[in-house]
Amino acid sequence: MHTDLEKRRRVLVTTYRRYLDADRAWSVAQSEVKAWFPEMTMAHRVTIGDPGSKVRRLYDARSRAMLQFQTARTKLEAARLRLARREATPAPRLRLISLR
Repeated sequence: MHTDLEKRRRVLVTTYRRYLDADRAWSVAQSEVKAWFPEMTMAHRVTIGDPGSKVRRLYDARSRAMLQFQTARTKLEAARLRLARREATPAPRLRLISLR
């Protein structure tokens, strides 16, 4: 694999792991909140908390991690396309002309 692609792929894997950790932390916090409060009357209602609360910070961290992962994925794809374009164009042939 090309070195630029290797670096981009490592960044992608790292950001994905960060997203999984942030998502897991947010899910655990949501479960803890649900244990404290009775079932909501509205279906599909999500508790993310007030600004500055632990649940809100975890939600924001998860959103940030998701954006970083998506950006890393986009950059990896762009690097792949750039490399494919570079490899598709033939190298220029050089002709040496000597004057005697």
